[in-house]
Amino acid sequence: MAPPAPSHVRRLVAVLTAGALLGLAPARPAPAAPPGPDRSTDVSVVDPDWVPDPVAEGVPHLPSRDAGKVKQQQRRERADRSAALAGYARDGHLPKPLPLAAQPTNSGPAPLVDRGLHDAQGVRMFNFAGRTWDHPVAQAQWGLSNLAAYRLSGDRLFLDRAIANAQRNVDRRVESRGAWFYPYDFDLSRCAGRPLLRAPWYSGMAQGEMLSLFVGLAEITGEAKWRTAADNTFLSLTLSASASAPWGSWVDPNGYLWLEEYPVSAGTTGERVLNGHIFALYGVYDYWRLTADERAVAVFDGAASTVRRYLPTHFRVSRWASNYSMGCAQPHVKYHQVHTAQNLKLYEMTWSPTFATYAYLLRSDYPAPAVGGAVLFSAGTHVGYTFSSTGAVRSQKTLKLARASGAQANQRIRVYGRGIYYQITNGALAGYLVPEAYGQRVLLGKAVEHRYEPTRVLSFQPGTYTGYAYDASGNVTGSKRITFSAASIAPLGATAWVNGQLSYQVTAGAYLGYWLPHTTGLAFT
Repeated sequence: MAPPAPSHVRRLVAVLTAGALLGLAPARPAPAAPPGPDRSTDVSVVDPDWVPDPVAEGVPHLPSRDAGKVKQQQRRERADRSAALAGYARDGHLPKPLPLAAQPTNSGPAPLVDRGLHDAQGVRMFNFAGRTWDHPVAQAQWGLSNLAAYRLSGDRLFLDRAIANAQRNVDRRVESRGAWFYPYDFDLSRCAGRPLLRAPWYSGMAQGEMLSLFVGLAEITGEAKWRTAADNTFLSLTLSASASAPWGSWVDPNGYLWLEEYPVSAGTTGERVLNGHIFALYGVYDYWRLTADERAVAVFDGAASTVRRYLPTHFRVSRWASNYSMGCAQPHVKYHQVHTAQNLKLYEMTWSPTFATYAYLLRSDYPAPAVGGAVLFSAGTHVGYTFSSTGAVRSQKTLKLARASGAQANQRIRVYGRGIYYQITNGALAGYLVPEAYGQRVLLGKAVEHRYEPTRVLSFQPGTYTGYAYDASGNVTGSKRITFSAASIAPLGATAWVNGQLSYQVTAGAYLGYWLPHTTGLAFT
């Protein structure tokens, strides 16, 4: 394995090698970022061509009943005050204003050339059984992406696309109990034991994301018809479950509010899907931004309280990817990264520290794997492995180094039932996974950074702590060692794994601009 070239790597090699030759515990390398772009904060990026999709997580079937006839019956359902949701748990998670750039539905701007399946009007479609179908979630997401692109470019083409996708759903709507609903006209089956969703079926995720699209159009165009669409779509999320009418929200037996991605009208229950629930919550948040409606505050609080209640007990899987839903309790590695990003965003939206803690725990369980860079190997013996999907060792290779060296990695990943490993791409261990071990094998620079807005609190117990600063090229620019005779606190702006260690970035006070590696006596709230 050829030694890495950058000067900061050579300095770290010297530190680790000296410790090994003297028989000492390796000295702590100062945090340093590798040169080049740092993508460690892209916690919400799974892969560029993948988006959360309720249809993709099931199996579509041709409709098993006359969807048009059912819609006619549903349209006869009249508004009823007793149908309003009531009595659900509220912790007090109140929505906070976010700047436009941080709003959760203003992201992922659409490309100029639409390579997805769409019709002549530019409306996103879904292909199945030899024909194309309307897909409300995909249309809402594509509309929002085009709004994001329009805000950046001012190109009318993007706004026209967003309007086309929104108008398609206004035209297809089913008005029932005074609210607007957006139907799927094919059947969908989910995991074993879940009932078939029979056309027309409705999704709380579609209702929430369409609500965000209508809010965005109301803000950008100022046209009253989009405010009307937003009002009537929000109303759909305030109605209780029904055996005969469309619905997207329900209160479970424990008294918690769900914005349900897969409503089951027979028995009025749902699968309780975490990502769909939170995406729908984003729509409620957008409606609150537009209207300051106290009903939106109540639904937002209730939906956030549901995440607070159930994530640690029914979704989190310690040291592995989180479950997709409560009804189909199966870990899902892609949606795990969505869950992580969503909880970090909930912290920004509510200022409730619980959600930042949930994001931290999810990141620790199964960190975003697409993190690469230079891995520093100390002198000594190193073993690379290949594993089966169950974590069983398939093969291994041993490498002995007389001096410290380095290699490149393209992943930092949790192996099932084991720890964190780096996937090596060059040198003697190319194609193997090596375990992360501080002082022996460390990925240089930042990995899976979480930034906190507003800042959190880092507490210091009496003792001595050293912080490190570095520049954009990865060179260590300074260190600061301070002894505290009494407990103290500082604002915490970010956490990340820096050179193989969990580290904290302080944003004010004596450690401003420094990263402190985790050690006994440091904690954050």
